[in-house]
Amino acid sequence: MATYTQKRILVLFTGGTVAGNVAKSAVTQNTKSDPNSFMSILDSSIDIIKKNWNVEINASIAEIFNIDSSNMQPENWTVIIEYIQKVYDDFDAFVVLHGTNTMGYTASALSFALENINKPVIITGAQVPLGYLGTDAVTNLVNSLRLAVWAYHEIKGVIAVFGSKIITGTRVKKGTDFDYDPFSSFQTGSLGQIGRFMRINEPALRKHLAYLSKYKPLAIQSRILSVKEKFDTKSIASLTEFPGMSQDIFESLVKNNNIKAFIFRAFGAGDPSAHLFPAFEYLKENRIPIIVTTQAPSGVSSFQVNETGQYLKNNDLAIPAFDMSIESMTVKLGWLLAQKCTYEEIKIKMIEDFHGEIIIENELI
Repeated sequence: MATYTQKRILVLFTGGTVAGNVAKSAVTQNTKSDPNSFMSILDSSIDIIKKNWNVEINASIAEIFNIDSSNMQPENWTVIIEYIQKVYDDFDAFVVLHGTNTMGYTASALSFALENINKPVIITGAQVPLGYLGTDAVTNLVNSLRLAVWAYHEIKGVIAVFGSKIITGTRVKKGTDFDYDPFSSFQTGSLGQIGRFMRINEPALRKHLAYLSKYKPLAIQSRILSVKEKFDTKSIASLTEFPGMSQDIFESLVKNNNIKAFIFRAFGAGDPSAHLFPAFEYLKENRIPIIVTTQAPSGVSSFQVNETGQYLKNNDLAIPAFDMSIESMTVKLGWLLAQKCTYEEIKIKMIEDFHGEIIIENELI
């Protein structure tokens, strides 16, 4: 008689495109899905995995909320995080069904909040809802299940599985609304690829795993799980520079909107126009951090390439984002603000690599 490895999997249902939260179409019937719809998919996949891998999966599903991911708020991230914490001891892995529009933000939030998690949290969704012609919901859910019980490599931490990609949580970047493979690993290689076979990038996976025990021992039980689940993104202003931009907007947002931190998409390699320097000096005087990134899709904000960026660095006026994605830096900044970090602490921690979100390289010119 065969001996089966037992795995308890919890699927967390949050809505999104995968559940049918899309606009009505003239050529497709508007179809909504509920948790039971996904359980029927899981049943057949569970049998195949049991037969081929000798893994017996006991799957459950919980509907936390059901919203379009464009409506996802930090409070929703907290609900997901606290739910995982509450049932942590009851399951071996978690699969989060999520919309695509804000998946990168949620993946980053879970990565920072669940600091030393010792189990897989797989985030997935669909470009085409379950029940629609051409849906990719089935493939993505089944592939997430495959990775969650994968025995050939150690899988844990927050990971997105979508299309053919396996991506660490702090690097999830959406690039298109059309393709079945809309996500990429921002600025770095993915953890692996998934199709008929799985190909794991072993050095990338080892790096991903190393972060989970960087600050505290891995959480074998919930009582050891380190959770920092609050985010203050409402205190952040995120601005994009353009020629002729008024320097007064920064002071106005601080005084009239109680803004406590900025994210600024400058030109070049983090090179703002010199006429904005008084605004940067105002923020420094008032101990308000500003993280400067670049508008270049694949650029790196290093303050090492052009004169205006070097001016920011030499006068300690801003924090370079280096290769962080806009999703990751926004969530990280909101996470640090919620922990009441000081101005000086934020300057240090924003360029500290917590979960693979940033690589700092000195450029030789």
